[in-house]
Amino acid sequence: MIKDLLHAKHFIFMEYFIVSKGLMFDTIIGILKQKVKEGVDVRFIFDDFGSFTTVPLHFAKKLEESGIKTVMFNRFIPVFSLSQNHRDHRKICVIDGYIGYSGGFNLADEYINCKMRFGHWKDTGIRLEGEAVWSLTSMFLSTFYAYHKEYHGEDIEQFKPHTYHPEPFKNTGYVLPYGDDPLDDEGVGESVYLNMITHASRSIDIMTPYFIIDDVMLKALCLASKNGVKIRLYVPHVPDKKIVFRVTRSYYYDLIRAGIEVYEYLPGFLHAKVMLVDGKAATVGTINFDYRSLYLHFECNVLLYEAECLSAIKRDFREMNEICAPVKIDDSRHFKGLVEGLLRLFSPLL
Repeated sequence: MIKDLLHAKHFIFMEYFIVSKGLMFDTIIGILKQKVKEGVDVRFIFDDFGSFTTVPLHFAKKLEESGIKTVMFNRFIPVFSLSQNHRDHRKICVIDGYIGYSGGFNLADEYINCKMRFGHWKDTGIRLEGEAVWSLTSMFLSTFYAYHKEYHGEDIEQFKPHTYHPEPFKNTGYVLPYGDDPLDDEGVGESVYLNMITHASRSIDIMTPYFIIDDVMLKALCLASKNGVKIRLYVPHVPDKKIVFRVTRSYYYDLIRAGIEVYEYLPGFLHAKVMLVDGKAATVGTINFDYRSLYLHFECNVLLYEAECLSAIKRDFREMNEICAPVKIDDSRHFKGLVEGLLRLFSPLL
């Protein structure tokens, strides 16, 4: 990402849930400020709640003063409001319209293991190059325009992938970024997950930091397993949120009893959000297997079918088997009790 940012010549769009001062963010902000001086159009969106304790006072104003067009998404107000539940959980970086990044990582040092918080931090990112980047650009602009009405009517053709890359792009398989938000009646994130699960014929591999699902998703996974699909679920061994981790573990017994293999990532915290189906289709991005991602947050993922990077995703899952511990059904019985049952009642708020 740093290499691509340094080579940006026309515009840079960045949108993240958490930004935190440190090696990673300070390096990137230094590049963005330099690019502004070079005449590059730099726009930056960050979630106010996600970054509430990690950035200094008047952070957005200081970015604006340096020439970075900034959006502080859904400003946090310490009063009861249902709107405060709707956070911008997306991770998007677009460079000159034809290079894009997404995945689970935010702009903070723990995501690159320069800061140890919960053991080794395991995450997944994806780099796109080509027509598919336009979907990430569209998602970014839809949020940016909601806060900067003075930009309504600007020529969006200048942000298309071929504007600054007239040559043909290399095509391998299908690459389809998609977004989800709580302001419409389409549960895109959940629908994609459910469609992939129900259409699997051989295998399903899942990485997720949080596993708090509804009965529909749980039943779909259990039925797929009973139909002969080999399902492996990878979750953290070291939690970042102990209550959420306790609820996640409360699902183990039902999953294992249905034949699903559950593994915990021993080196630390697993933050990746990846699902691989039959070795030929995958989705990578920001959407966790929990209520907040599926129903409350603004999210984005990338759907991949027979794309070149699937080989890297398969290798990643193979390597996970070597450093994760399987959960036995006898152990899983201890994770399901009265307290866990009560916590599940409040799971949409976790």
